[in-house]
Amino acid sequence: MKKRFTLLLFLLPFCIQTQSGAQTTFGFRYDLTPSVSIDGRMLRNPWAGGLNATQYSTVHLNGDAREDLVVYDRTTNKISTFVAVENPAGGIAWQYAPEYEAAFPRTFNWLQLVDYDMDGKKDLFVSGTGLTPLVYRNDSQNGQVKFAVKADTILAEGFSGIINLYIAPSDKPAIVDYDDDGDVDILAYDVLGNFISYFQNMSMERTKKPGLDFKRIGLCWGRFSSNQFCNDFVFGIQCGDDDGQSTFPSSGRVLHTGNTVTVIDTDGDGKKDLLLGHVSCQNISRLRSNGPNNEKAAYIGFDSLFPAQQPIILPAFPSTFWEDVDGDGVKDLLASPNVSFNEGQLMDFRASGWYYKNQGTNQLPDFRLVQKDFLQNDMLDLGESAAPALADLDGDGDVDLLVGYSGERIGTSYRAGLWYFENKGTPAKPAFERTNADYLGIRQSLALSDVVPAFTDVDGNGSLDLVLTGVSQKGVEIRVLFNQAGPGAAARYDLAQAQLWPTPDFVGPGDLPTITDVDRDGRPDLLIGKAEGTIQYYRNTGTPTSPSLQLQNQQFGGFKIDTETRARSLVLSDLNGDRINELVAATNSGQVRIYRMPDRPDQPLTLLDSLPGIGLPGTGLRAALADLDGDQLPDLMLGSLAGGIRYLKNSSQKQVVTALPGEEITQPWAYPNPTNRYLTVRTPYDGRIELVSMSGQLVRPSQAVWSSTETIVDLGTLPDGMYFLRLQAENRPVRVQKIVVWK
Repeated sequence: MKKRFTLLLFLLPFCIQTQSGAQTTFGFRYDLTPSVSIDGRMLRNPWAGGLNATQYSTVHLNGDAREDLVVYDRTTNKISTFVAVENPAGGIAWQYAPEYEAAFPRTFNWLQLVDYDMDGKKDLFVSGTGLTPLVYRNDSQNGQVKFAVKADTILAEGFSGIINLYIAPSDKPAIVDYDDDGDVDILAYDVLGNFISYFQNMSMERTKKPGLDFKRIGLCWGRFSSNQFCNDFVFGIQCGDDDGQSTFPSSGRVLHTGNTVTVIDTDGDGKKDLLLGHVSCQNISRLRSNGPNNEKAAYIGFDSLFPAQQPIILPAFPSTFWEDVDGDGVKDLLASPNVSFNEGQLMDFRASGWYYKNQGTNQLPDFRLVQKDFLQNDMLDLGESAAPALADLDGDGDVDLLVGYSGERIGTSYRAGLWYFENKGTPAKPAFERTNADYLGIRQSLALSDVVPAFTDVDGNGSLDLVLTGVSQKGVEIRVLFNQAGPGAAARYDLAQAQLWPTPDFVGPGDLPTITDVDRDGRPDLLIGKAEGTIQYYRNTGTPTSPSLQLQNQQFGGFKIDTETRARSLVLSDLNGDRINELVAATNSGQVRIYRMPDRPDQPLTLLDSLPGIGLPGTGLRAALADLDGDQLPDLMLGSLAGGIRYLKNSSQKQVVTALPGEEITQPWAYPNPTNRYLTVRTPYDGRIELVSMSGQLVRPSQAVWSSTETIVDLGTLPDGMYFLRLQAENRPVRVQKIVVWK
């Protein structure tokens, strides 16, 4: 007890305090200001996050006279919002506006905005968990977007009673006033996927007021069926009486597989045609209507290629949308795959939004292909699974950007590499320009997909090494490219001399390795964010350049199997300036969490902040941190499955460390203090450190340190007591910090 009392007396003069007190507040907010250019072209929306399998709807968001754009990505369940702005070249342009995204509910499968109550504001129809759509009434006012639940379950009058209005989760229905009576009807394929179910809205007929009162019309509405093969239609089917309700057609039926429906009068005859997509087809089929009117529909034939000029051909399951996206008052045609993942890596998700301008009218459209990368060409979009890494690669004092990605189809192979964006701005105002689309020749030289870069000082020499993770035919591979340049100089990496790190058994695609010194012994260890939701910790019992990894903990941080959260991308950094590193975990499911690292690797992580204000940045997140605006707080970049990046400025409450009265050191640069063994040294400038006893005896040899990196010092052989840590550098005053060793 006497020893502990003496130690406290020693410590009292050296305690630290922060200006904001004990409560720590973290925060990040989306920032769209840093510019990005590719091939000399400035991107309008570089930080929109990328798009894959897209669905488009127009709606008023910001209260002006022009309709804005809502885009739903089926692969990530992510809603992105864009406002219409004046285009200097004429017409409108789309400006990414993430501030409206929080107004929309979490959505799965499909989304459409349609004004069901005819009040001039489009309401929200989304896929429900019970195979029936949910409806949210648009209650927006004065530019404040708000949706209120109108119907948890939409009911319909069936052939023998009231039923749930069924829409398969794989499908995209048509929600449109088909019979031109002033209320919206719903067309969707039936359970087995052969026939369209026409749910006629009876609100106007029954109440003279638009609403949600539906009745199923006919078993084989439209007098046609779709079978299991592409373009396999049968026309002229009869189902009994005029409405087709008395008998069931005898044609063979198959299990539901997936269909998309769009209703447009394509030929100007006043009868509504159908644009149909099928899950196993590459094309859009146009079915021509020849019924006596739109209420008594009958389809008589089809075209397998639509539009006739430059028809829609996608690798699988195309879907179409009819919206005015150039602001000329005439609805255009858009197409995108209606898939939830990139099966066989056949999709090019850098160009998966096809835009056909309508050069005709809404009554007689004339669709002409303008581009295959609508909105995507204005984003930093690498297709799938963008993975950012940040470091000063050219030695000019500002932070540059590397981005890995899932891959691109090159002949029969699927390969990935790195895009290099040089920061042509300043340390306080970044401006990125892509200067290399295959940095170090990785795509050309290595047959890898799902490339993820990261920077860390693996060998402890003060310069950042490049850690490269990718998937080959052998499985997950980890390479370390040691930086052959000194601290502060332009990085020099040689792919031919990359060291292949040992990869533990059972590490597979979807797992996210991170090299970092977990136990603070000066040797880089390995953390693996597993696809199942756990984190594995492998301790390095070898050396930095010749690692030997031993499994220490299969549930590091206390994380158990969690198939909803799944893999975590892990980054360590001091987020608020208190000189203590926090752990940022960005998950596959779209969460970003901040944790306090434990004192020992066998202890659980402590959750500090769940960042609710950033909403859903996307899914399949990959995180990187660096100070991009010169405020000495690291900002956050998040890559995602959608292939793009979102930039978030660090708005955390900065913890300015100050000394108590009489303290000689303005800020501690070695911690924890006291320590039971390992001391982390983070000096304010480059130099050399040495440790001396209270009597002035040198107890640890001098060693070089750099301000750009942390240095781990092992004090395990020293007896308990107080020591002086001395920092020396040319043309700098000597700095001394008292260190207490307490075991």
